[in-house]
Amino acid sequence: MSLFFQRKFLPLFVLFQAGTINDNMLKNALIALVTYGGMILFSESMPRDGLVATAALLFTLPFLILCTIAGQIADKVDRSTVLKWVKRAEVLIMIIAALGFYLESTYVLAFSLFLMGAQSAFFSPTKNAVLPQWLEEKDLIKANGVLSGFQFFSILLGMIIGIKVVLMGPISGSLSGPKMVACILLMLGLVGWYAAEKLPEAPAPDPLLKINYNPISSIISVLKTSFQHPPVLRPMLGIAWFYGFSNILILVLPVLVADILMYDASVLIYVLVASTVGILIGSLLCLVLAKGKEARGLVAFGIVGVMLFTLDLYLNTNASNRTTLGNMDAFIADTGTLRFMIAIIGSSVCAGMYVVPLQAMAQRRSPNKVRARLMSAGSVLLNASVNIITFGLIGLSFTTMKPATPFLAIVIVSAPVSIYAVYKFFKTLKEE
Repeated sequence: MSLFFQRKFLPLFVLFQAGTINDNMLKNALIALVTYGGMILFSESMPRDGLVATAALLFTLPFLILCTIAGQIADKVDRSTVLKWVKRAEVLIMIIAALGFYLESTYVLAFSLFLMGAQSAFFSPTKNAVLPQWLEEKDLIKANGVLSGFQFFSILLGMIIGIKVVLMGPISGSLSGPKMVACILLMLGLVGWYAAEKLPEAPAPDPLLKINYNPISSIISVLKTSFQHPPVLRPMLGIAWFYGFSNILILVLPVLVADILMYDASVLIYVLVASTVGILIGSLLCLVLAKGKEARGLVAFGIVGVMLFTLDLYLNTNASNRTTLGNMDAFIADTGTLRFMIAIIGSSVCAGMYVVPLQAMAQRRSPNKVRARLMSAGSVLLNASVNIITFGLIGLSFTTMKPATPFLAIVIVSAPVSIYAVYKFFKTLKEE
């Protein structure tokens, strides 16, 4: 707890969680308006699950384009200065988003979501680069466990507000659900800005660096740099896969619950709550269970658990015979619900145990002078994974394949990752 209240951690924690809530509130509010609110995004002919994936793509594409430029800037400029300007920009973006909710315009909301993706491109590599600069090595797993664990709680909160509040009718007077969401977005933007102004200095490790503003060549350059640091590259690839299968769950669950299992938004929120709390528990367990400076045992246990629980999720997911949406009571009464929820929660707990040690591993192994660039390479790999999967889900929405097929993809790709993680764990045991 002494770490939590230090100036080198608490303001970063606050601004990170406020920004995470905003990201997910905005994205899920737009998804809810499309999925449950009957609003159109770009095309009336696109299937609803394709629309959900398209909304998510608006956030990830600018992130992918700009993150390597951001990584260079975070190696050249004081990293706390970068974080401060990122949060100042977020306030402006939230004003645009508030206008979109006030006008109930999906186009303005889509534009603000695109801008949030661009803003996050500057935040992510800077945050990952500054943690080892401010913290001692022994505190990295703890810091990542707290940040990642509560990140998923913030994701959950953003999801609930975005889905539930935005669909409300008039609340009082002229205040409606969308306008309430707009007010919360702006308020949290101001909270993040205030916290950012309290950050300590983080001197630039390479102030003479010449920045390459060409996104394509800068992506190629940072990827080359990452391949020159294999000990950093390996955990970043593992993190990229974590966000890839997390993206599958986030994008598939709304349509799975509404169109396949045939339940209403209250059940979707319940399932999302269970999944997010599971990742929170798994992340916080790392604070207690982590052994050694890299906690390879948790990585191996986590990815094997993800694979097995997701396999059960795939085998146990069948279309409902209902013609109308069931409520929470119907969901609880269903005989298959317990097994379904065990699979959801189990895979989520294991996912949290898997990713936290990898994040600390990549940060600890990165040389300070190129750390932000290496972290931006990790962001490229992460978003490449997310975008490939998102395009795949959009394509899948036009096929007749089983809706739970994406879960099988998680199992197939996780299998070799599991084998490698177990091998590295036992190899480390022998070396010790």
